[in-house]
Amino acid sequence: MSPSHIQLIPTPELALLFGYSEPSASFYDFCRRTGIAPVPGRRGWYDPKLIRARLDAVQGISAAEREAASQPSLVAQRRARRAQK
Repeated sequence: MSPSHIQLIPTPELALLFGYSEPSASFYDFCRRTGIAPVPGRRGWYDPKLIRARLDAVQGISAAEREAASQPSLVAQRRARRAQK
């Protein structure tokens, strides 16, 4: 699958990912409280980028913090360069 491939998450799968056994009133209440909404015009399908952004906002995580956490440390970068030689 290419990185530009659009992939949406169906409601039952999203409920499972959030720890619910099925889409229930509790699941929909959680989505409503966190601002997670289906893709406009595609009822029952959710955009993973929107979900990640909303969860980050609810937890107070900024995009810069997320990027910093995902980047390897300077030591890890040096080790990777040395391993390539």
